[in-house]
Amino acid sequence: MPRKIEKRNRESQFKYLFCLIALINIQSCKTYKITSANQNTPIKDFDIELVGDAPEYAKIEYWAEHTDKENHYAILPKNYTDTLYNYDPKIDVFFVHPTIYLKGDRWNADINDKELNEKIGKSAIKYQASVFLGIANIYAPHYRQMHIHGYSDLKNGYKAYDIAYFDVKNAFLYYWKNHNNSKKFILAGHSQGTNHSERLLNEVILRNDTMKNQLLIIYLPGMPIKKIYDEFPPCNSSEELNCFVSWRTLAEGYYPSDWSINDSISCVNPISWATDSIISKKKNHLGILFKNHKLQYPKSIAAYNYNNVVWIKPIKIPFASFYRMKNYHTADYNLFWLNIRDNLRYRLQKNGYR
Repeated sequence: MPRKIEKRNRESQFKYLFCLIALINIQSCKTYKITSANQNTPIKDFDIELVGDAPEYAKIEYWAEHTDKENHYAILPKNYTDTLYNYDPKIDVFFVHPTIYLKGDRWNADINDKELNEKIGKSAIKYQASVFLGIANIYAPHYRQMHIHGYSDLKNGYKAYDIAYFDVKNAFLYYWKNHNNSKKFILAGHSQGTNHSERLLNEVILRNDTMKNQLLIIYLPGMPIKKIYDEFPPCNSSEELNCFVSWRTLAEGYYPSDWSINDSISCVNPISWATDSIISKKKNHLGILFKNHKLQYPKSIAAYNYNNVVWIKPIKIPFASFYRMKNYHTADYNLFWLNIRDNLRYRLQKNGYR
C-alpha cells in the first residue's frame, strides 16, 4: 500500500475514539474522561527516553498467552462444553489485544507492569482470545501499548503507536521463526490490536509469499477497515477462507456524528456472516459471554448491517437496561462469542482443515 494512503487510513482510525471500559466485559457503559489535567493521562509530550525497555519475546513472561505458559488466561466459558475440543491443534492464532492501558502518565505502557499485564490476561485473553481455544494454538504478546489518550492526541499518539507496533511486529517475527513450523495460522485483534494487525498484514505478511499462503483468515473487529486488499479481500460468505472479517457493533438507531459513512469500509454481520443488510434471526444467535464467564441468553440478539456498522436491535433479557449501551465496542467479541467460534470451525471444516 502506498505510504500516503496508509498514513491517511491510520489518521481516520486514530480519530475513531470509543466508549471505554477498563475490562472487556458486558456491563453498563462507563466512560473514561480524558482531560489535560487528569493525573491518569500523559501531561508531557512523548519522550523516547520514557518508553522503557522493549520486550524480549524469547522470555515467556512477555507473552500474555502462549502454548508454553504454565498458567493460561484463555479458558472456555464455565457452562460450555466443547465435544470437538482439539488438544493438539494443527493451526495457530496470533492475537493482538486491545487497549487496556487507560491510566498512566506515559504514552506507552510499561511492559513490566504486572498489574496491567494481569488485567490483559483477565480481560482480553479470557473474553476474546479464548474464542480460538481448542481450535488453534494461541500466541498473544504483551506489547508497549499506546495509552488510550493517544487516539485523541495525534501528535503524541502516532509516536506511541509506532512503538507499540514495533513490539507487535517483533513478536510476530519471533513467533514465525520459532513457533510456526510451517503451520497455517489466523491473525486476530481488537481495537488497537486491530490497528496493529492491519499494519502487520500490510507491511510484513503480504510482502512475504510464504506467510501470505499460510494465513487462513483475519479477524479485525472494532475499527473501520477498508476493502483495499486485492490479495486478502473481505469474506463474503460463512464458509470462505483467505479473507478478513471486520465489524463494529452499535445499538440500532445510533450512529456517532463524527463517523464518516464510507462504502469502502468492510462490515460483516457476525451472526449471519453476510455483508448485506438483511436482519439476522434471533434463533441463530448462540449467546452472550458475560463477566461471570458464562454464556447466557441465546436467541437474544438480532443484527444487521447499516452504513458499515452492525446495528443490534434492543436486547430483551432480564435487567437489560443495566447492560444497554449505544456503542458496544468493548463487547464486539462477547456478544457473538459462540457464533464466532462455531463459524470458524465451520469454515475450517468446509475447507478441509479438521
